[in-house]
Amino acid sequence: MDARMATLAAVSLACGVCWPGPGGDARAQPGVDIPQYERVEHRGILDYLHGIAGRPGAVGPAAQKVLDHLIPLVAKEDEIVLPPLVLLSTLAGGEVTPDMRWAVVLADRVKAERDTLRRGHEELKKALVALREAAAAVGDHHTVGFTKDLIADDLGSQEITEPTTILIGEFLRSRLPAQ
Repeated sequence: MDARMATLAAVSLACGVCWPGPGGDARAQPGVDIPQYERVEHRGILDYLHGIAGRPGAVGPAAQKVLDHLIPLVAKEDEIVLPPLVLLSTLAGGEVTPDMRWAVVLADRVKAERDTLRRGHEELKKALVALREAAAAVGDHHTVGFTKDLIADDLGSQEITEPTTILIGEFLRSRLPAQ
């Protein structure tokens, strides 16, 4: 477990968040249910950034700028990108049911909003680079590492999570009867 994940695990346990159990829920509600891992990760990231946003000097304002870009991006992910992922375990088990159709709608929205999401990721990366530079200037190695991990995590959203959501939608579309 890397340092960031250890920090996130500690934060999540301190907040009383439970780690996910086995299996998925075919009746997950879009916009409400997201994978527990993502909920824990988002909370840990936001808590850390809120904690350093009030610091004096360049780090505090740079952290606030990251929050200004991250909060709307996380909200959009929670709304349309992440909910279909709760179906992965069920789909991997071979089960497809009509009550999963909501995921097709969200996947189509992700596909339609890819340019907007991409711009949000680009702005977030710029803000993270500025935070990394501000933290490096004052010798805050923890925040430097945090920003590097968050940049990598954001790339994962673009390269894996968003395309996976789109693939879930296409898979369900191919398996469910036409409406």
